[in-house]
Amino acid sequence: VPPRMGPAKVKTLLSDFGIITRVYLVEEDKTVRKKRRKAGGSGGKRYTEGWIEFESKKVAKSVGQTLNMSRISNLKGNIHYDDMWNVKYLKGFKWSHLTEKVAYERRVREQKLRVEMMEVRRENASYIAQVE
Repeated sequence: VPPRMGPAKVKTLLSDFGIITRVYLVEEDKTVRKKRRKAGGSGGKRYTEGWIEFESKKVAKSVGQTLNMSRISNLKGNIHYDDMWNVKYLKGFKWSHLTEKVAYERRVREQKLRVEMMEVRRENASYIAQVE
């Protein structure tokens, strides 16, 4: 997903082809964003990948075929003039697969955080015991 393109803009651009029911874009990792900002880049949100659900399967297939590797904008003054669409129709893909993946990643992240917090508490308790 190009810079300065969020879910609303994606929905606006692709709604010319058909009715869009859902849009989901994955934000870039917080550490990558921090490094980019530290290096002098913009602080705005950027997205790494996304999924769009059309109301009709037929429309989704045609959008996947026609937009893949075509320019986002043909207007030379547009900020997305040099950017290309990378669109693919995913046969048999259900929206529930995406939500399950996101929920699983969230659970894994929370579990790692819990483990780290337990280790910190243990270290803190041992430090306090040594001081006393």
